[in-house]
Parts: sequence; structure tokens; C-alpha cells
Amino acid sequence: MAIAKMSHLRLVGLKRDQNKILDVLVSKGLFEARDSRDLPFDMQSGETDRFSKLKLKQSEISFALDFLKARHSFMAAALAENKRDVKKGNAQPILYTLSDENYSAARRLITKADFSDAAAREYELMQVCDDLKKLSFKLVDYSARVSELTKKSEDYAPYAAMPIKLSELHRGGDIVISMYSSRVTPQTVKSALCELPCAFELRECPTASVVLAISRRKNAAEVDKGLSALGYVKCEFNDDCTAAQMIESLTGEIDDVKKSIFELTLNALEYEKYVNDLRILYDVIELDIERAEAEQKFLKSDSAFILEGWLPERIAEATVAELEQTTDNVFVQLLAPEDRDKPPTLVENSRIVKPYEQITDMYSSPRYREIDPNPIMAIFYFLFFGIMIGDAGYGLILAIAGFVAGTRKRFDVGFKRLALLVGMGGISAIIWGVLFGGYFSIDFGENVNVAILLNPLDKPLLLLVLSIGFGILQIATGFIIKFVALCKAGKPFSAIFDCGSILLLFVALVLLAIGALPSLAPMLDIEVGFTPPAALSTMAIAFAVTGVALILVFGGRNSKNVFGKVVGGFKGLYGLVNLVSDLLSYCRLFGLCLASCAIGLAFNSLGGIIMGVPVVGYIAGAVVLCVLHVFNLALGVLSAYVHDARLQFLEFYGKFYDGGGRLFAPMGVRTKYTRYN
Repeated sequence: MAIAKMSHLRLVGLKRDQNKILDVLVSKGLFEARDSRDLPFDMQSGETDRFSKLKLKQSEISFALDFLKARHSFMAAALAENKRDVKKGNAQPILYTLSDENYSAARRLITKADFSDAAAREYELMQVCDDLKKLSFKLVDYSARVSELTKKSEDYAPYAAMPIKLSELHRGGDIVISMYSSRVTPQTVKSALCELPCAFELRECPTASVVLAISRRKNAAEVDKGLSALGYVKCEFNDDCTAAQMIESLTGEIDDVKKSIFELTLNALEYEKYVNDLRILYDVIELDIERAEAEQKFLKSDSAFILEGWLPERIAEATVAELEQTTDNVFVQLLAPEDRDKPPTLVENSRIVKPYEQITDMYSSPRYREIDPNPIMAIFYFLFFGIMIGDAGYGLILAIAGFVAGTRKRFDVGFKRLALLVGMGGISAIIWGVLFGGYFSIDFGENVNVAILLNPLDKPLLLLVLSIGFGILQIATGFIIKFVALCKAGKPFSAIFDCGSILLLFVALVLLAIGALPSLAPMLDIEVGFTPPAALSTMAIAFAVTGVALILVFGGRNSKNVFGKVVGGFKGLYGLVNLVSDLLSYCRLFGLCLASCAIGLAFNSLGGIIMGVPVVGYIAGAVVLCVLHVFNLALGVLSAYVHDARLQFLEFYGKFYDGGGRLFAPMGVRTKYTRYN
């Protein structure tokens, strides 16, 4: 259970055997290509034309899938609107059944046969993409036409209130008929119109006011100027119909275009039967792109190529043997990583620890030459999760739900790991729930004590001390790991001065706590069956003084001047404040456990009150209790997941873990829509 040792594979082969060699490496699922272009050989790097063509082809598939998804959503909205209109009696029902095609981001489980079948049907499926692209072009034209007609209808809308043909506004003669519109009607417009040399009619509509002015031609310019000063715009339309008639005609044309859009959508949705095949083909091409990316890292001549990459040491020899069986014209070399190399990180843990890797990956992946923190972190995460939930009933639900979901093949790896993480947290909650006597927060009465260790609501101070104790244990573990790592790195003095000094302070703190236990027992409501030796306090003081002295004297040892060395020592002492702050962070174990118990108890009291109501009380109370406890459980799980991770990231990993590694990314597993066994 550690970071797997990697081997550097270097291979020289003939170009005619390149695909066979790559097939062997990709089939292992444990080979990551490495850039060979820095090798001192006068050879060309891989070609990029194939990569560009594959990316273009993949983009066409992605466009087709997005287009189908958009048309599916459009049809769903149209059917919902039609259903509402039918209820109101304003429309006839649309006789169409929308498919149940799922456009979610979840990866679908398929077989390798499905994968091969989609690859074989590539020509047919790319033709589907081409058909959908043509439909999308028509849709763009239709949509643009709807926008154009809608804009035109909006331009005519202000004049719809006047029942006059627009062609009448532009006739010759001594009498001039003009029409004007304004979005905002001034309060004094009528009085201002009366001063103009014209007869007029003013009408209001929801979006504008309209003025129809009749004047002599010699006064037309004065009328235009006056109305313009009032914020009115002259109508320039000359259609041989009224504005209302034109709007009605435009509305009918818009409806016709929308019908065409609807029919186009129906045509597009006929291709939904290809959605899953298109998704599989997308991933087929994605793997081809991955291979093309790797080939760009190769060095090539007219007849040969050089390939480099990483693979786990445990399969390196077997892989070489298989490659040599595949072709006789190959030279393979296995090299150990050099100091300047930065190999990828492949974490190999047991099935129990595996789900906890995603917690570490959220923070930062370990570097290749760094210790894997997951096995140790998993223990603390497991314990803390259960304390924060603190109820055996909740734990049982989480364990069942988590392990059922975590073992279902239909779910993706990431979700299954999360489910298993919650399931194991449920086991921890069962253990702590039994110790705390928590069973759905049921109050068994003062005379019945079901708690084996303590009842959080009866002995909150003892729970607080327990939380701080776990904090001391985890932080001390972090410093011990750092101590060992520094010793292995050949820095024993740094291990003693930077980590050993802190560990001495922790030992002193524990000894003082043991010595003070008899005096603290009444406050904690516990019984102490032993008397600590008198020398315990003296030992604690000795450890504390030694630890402080090491920090004060050697804290600034890396400074080049005396002043820096002195200041560095005091700075190290000041850093102990942060250490106290880190310990206090573990009070969240106490707080979340207490909150979960108290909220559950309050919900039980509320349910009991409802159950006291005659006739329907028990049924209503049971429903209310279920809903409230589900809420409390969901809140508890979310809080435990987040705060537990925070303790690992800040208080634990901050003491010894650097991270910054790059996870191993083998060829042949990079898919977006599908996964297969």
C-alpha cells in the first residue's frame, strides 16, 4: 500500500509495427507516453495532421449531440406549453411522445463489443452528424427569419391603434396626413398639439401613444418640427393596409416559420436513436486522439520510431516479453527514473483505503518520491466521520445505502468511491453511536443508560476533551511522519529541531493531562481508579522546557546572521500559537456531534407532540419524523464530509505533506461518455 515504483520504458521499432506495439501497451491500461523529443537524435517528431483531423471529426460529433440535446429540450418545453394551453381550451393536443433519452453527464456502462461496433459504423454515424448539421443550418435560417419578422412587427406595433391605411400617409395634394408615435407621452402633449396648425387625433396603447395629424402642405414642416420637439417619430411606412393588418400578417408568417421549426425539430429527433452510438464513437475517437497525442511525442525516421513512456515496475518485465513476442524487430530498454525525472504518481492501496484517495486528490496528489498519506489519513477520516454523525441508527442507513450504491456496476468509479466512503463512515457512526447511546436520538429516560462510553448531551465536556485528544493524536502523527521523512532524507538535525521539539511538547501536554485527571474528574463526571505518580508533573515540565529550548535555540539556525538566529527562535515560539489554533479546530468534532444529537432530540419531541393528536396523529407524526430525520441525516453527512476533509487538509497534511504530484494517466482509459469492463 504505497506509491508504485515506475519504470522508464524506451523502445525502438519499425514504423510498420507501430500500431501493433501501441496495441499491446494500450491493452495493458498501464502505459503513459513520455516526450522523446529531447533525445539527442537527428529525427523528426510525430505528425500533427492526423491529430487535427481527429479533433475536427470529434467536434462534429459533439455538435450533433449538443444539437439533439437542444432540440430535445425545445420539444419538452413545447409539449409542456401545449399541455397548459389544452387545459385552458386554447389549443389542440400535440400527438407526439418525447423519447426518454437521458442527456446527463453520467458515463454509460457498455461492453467492448459495443465499442468495436461503433468504430465499425463510423461512416454511417458521421453521415448522421452531417445530416444534423444541415438541419442546424436550416434552423439558423428559420430562427433568423423569426427574429426579423418579430422586429418588424414591433416596429409596426405603435401604429396599430390607428385604423388608417399606411398608404394614405404619403398621398399628394394640399392636405397632408401624417402619423407619429412616441414611447413616452408628455403630460402636456394635448395642449401643445392644440397650438400646432393641424387637426389631430391622439390615441394611447400599452407601449406607445400615436398622433394622427391632418394639416395643409404648407404647414406640414411646422407640424413635423413641433411633434419632433415633443419626442414623436414620424411613421415612414407606406403599406396598402393598416398597421394592425400588417401585424396580423406578420404574426401569421411567424407562426408558419415556427411550424417549420417544429417540423425540423421532429425531423432532428428522429436521429435520437443514434445518440448512444454517437457517444460511443466520440470516445472511440477520443482514444484515437490520445494515441495521436502520444505519437506526436515520438521521434521518427522514414522507417523507424522511438517511443518512451512510464509503466509500473511490477508489470514492466512481462510487458517487455509480450512486446518481443509481438515482433522481432524491436529493441526495448527498461530504465530506473533519474533524479531529474518527474514520474507520474500511481497510488496502489487496498480496497478499503481506495475510496479515501479522492479526499487527498481534492487537496493535491502526492509526488512520486513522497509518502502516500492515504492509509494513515483513512483511519482518522473514518473515526472523525463517525464521531460527527454520532448515531447508530443514522450509521446503519448510511452503511446500507453507501455499500449498495458503491457496489453497483451502473455507477461511475468516482460516484462509487464516494458512496463507499459514506458507507464506511456509516460503520464508524454505528460504532460511535453504540458508544454514545445514540439510536435516532431517542431519549430512553434518566433511569436507562444505553451509552457505553458517554452520552454527548449529558457529558459534553468529556466529549470536548475526547475531541481535543484526537487532535493531539493526529497532529502528533503528522509530526512523526515528518520526523521519519527528514531522517530518511539525511536531515536528522532538522527532524530533531523542527519535529522532535513539537513532539516533546505534546508528550508534556499528555503527561500534564494525566496528572490533572483526578482533579478534573468531578467536572468531567468520570471516575478515576488510579493515582498518578508525583514525578509525572516533573517529567512533563522537563519535556516542555526541553522542547521550548530546542525551538528557541535552533529555530533560527538557517539564518546567516546572529540577529536572524535570535529572531528565528522567537518566531518559532510564536508559531506555537498556530499549533494551539490547530488543536482548537478539533472542537468541530464536539460541536457537530452535539448539534446532530440535539437536533434529532428536538425533532423527536416535535414528532411526539404530533402523535398526540387524535385519529391521524400517529400517521402524521411518523411522516413528519421521517422527513425531519432525513433532513438531519443529510445535513450531518454534508457537514461531516466537509469538516472532516478540512481537518485532514489543514491540520494534518499541513504538518508533513507537500503534494504537487501528477497522477498517472495511462493510455486507453480517457473517455467522456462511456466506460466498459
